[in-house]
Amino acid sequence: MKLSCVTASYVAEIDWGLATEAIVRQPVLEVIDGILDRLSPARLDGIEFWYPHVWPANITPAVASEIHKRLAARDMKCCACAGSIPEPQKYPYVCKELFQTACLLEAPLIAGHMDAQTIPQLSELCAFYAVRVAYENDSEKDAAQILSVVQGGNEWIGVNIDTGNMAAQGGDPVQAIRELGERIMHVHLKDVPDIGSHECVALGEGIVDLPGVIRELQALGYKGWLSIEIETANHDPTDEILASAEKIRRLWNR
Repeated sequence: MKLSCVTASYVAEIDWGLATEAIVRQPVLEVIDGILDRLSPARLDGIEFWYPHVWPANITPAVASEIHKRLAARDMKCCACAGSIPEPQKYPYVCKELFQTACLLEAPLIAGHMDAQTIPQLSELCAFYAVRVAYENDSEKDAAQILSVVQGGNEWIGVNIDTGNMAAQGGDPVQAIRELGERIMHVHLKDVPDIGSHECVALGEGIVDLPGVIRELQALGYKGWLSIEIETANHDPTDEILASAEKIRRLWNR
């Protein structure tokens, strides 16, 4: 098991509506240091950087080198970059910058929601940069809807199953994992209190069947990353992240 956390969890102290603009203006290394320090007790194997925290214009080779040093000191690595990718035909340079940033951070994968028409245009970029893309479910309620968007997937394009997003839509993430199978490249472990809610809670405290999710991933022989995501609207989620990390370890190892 490889355990990570999505840095998008740390936006409540800013404001979701202004988060991207505000974060990209902040000192990159100072912000990353603060997040890594707070997460240190979780004993994570890696970190998943939300793109505003590693905005392409801010990530030079020198800055990327400093990030690698900080991660290495904690025996961590960047497991993915998180965020949407626009349509390459319309925004070719933006797309290239996102992939180049992933390469600088040695992230093997970009996980995010994107428009359906974007998906068929990504394989060439993925192959060129050797970075995979995992589509994150948003409004989809089941595996069939996800597979329709990714058009079945291929060696470069797959699925990032977000358990909280699916539960919020009234779907069953356990069944979806079973049906998606090897198309799952990445996992966002998220929990929500009710159908229709996008306010996150600690894993196991909401409506997501966390033991069932873990059992199904193990049954599939899943070897990828489990990335905790707890986006809160009004407080620091660190305590929930730490508790969630321990809960995942107990379930995975029992």
